Amino acid sequence: MAMGKVLTISGQKGGSGKSVTAVNLAVSLAVYKKKILLVDCDPQGSATQWSGIKALGYPFDLASVLSGRVTIIEAIVKTEFKCLDILPAGFDLFSVASKLARTVSNEKILRLFLEDIEADYDYIIIDPPSSYGFLSVAALTAADWLSIAMCPRYNSVEDFRCLLQLIKYIRDTHETTLKIANILFNRCKTNMEINQFLADQNLLETKDLVCHTFIPEDETVKKAIDKKIPLALYDVKSPASSAYLSFAKEMVLGFK
Repeated sequence: MAMGKVLTISGQKGGSGKSVTAVNLAVSLAVYKKKILLVDCDPQGSATQWSGIKALGYPFDLASVLSGRVTIIEAIVKTEFKCLDILPAGFDLFSVASKLARTVSNEKILRLFLEDIEADYDYIIIDPPSSYGFLSVAALTAADWLSIAMCPRYNSVEDFRCLLQLIKYIRDTHETTLKIANILFNRCKTNMEINQFLADQNLLETKDLVCHTFIPEDETVKKAIDKKIPLALYDVKSPASSAYLSFAKEMVLGFK
């Protein structure tokens, strides 16, 4: 049986659009009838809140799985989208992660859990914290692919170089084949703005990794977040929602 593709959305600085990207990419892929699991690996639980499952309630979350209280299957929650499930998170994940962080080999723990259900999904999308702590390393170690969320206003060449060092650490320490799938720019107006950013930050060598799609500045994103629902449920015809659908299609074609 074919294994699903495990993709972590990385944004090493707040404001890069990481969690918004994780939620809306997951939803957009589900709209295309791909079977998706969204894994919230951030104690802030933004992906959990914005996916709209709060009203449904859930007895278990990722912390329950990592602490050995339940199986990963027991903690997975259905969403309003037929093809989208979520493994939720809350602040209790912080204390569980603090204990696990004492042992380097535990950085592979999420990867080991996901292996049990990988065949049940087309894509598993992981949303880690914006940091270089245990949970971020575990999320990257669990993935085969990395999608980097960037914003010209918040990111710099230093962020990218640090991320490359982290990828090298994970490859060397845990013998994974983690690869960068693409770079998605958020809150942009034109491709010219992206090209100028790449030139100013000496990142022109990454141009081949940059998605054709970019997510435009769109007030609808904030409104959807305030309502704690994905863009597709708030306004599927909004510029940002259309862009996420294009990004999802680009992602699928890129993996063929």
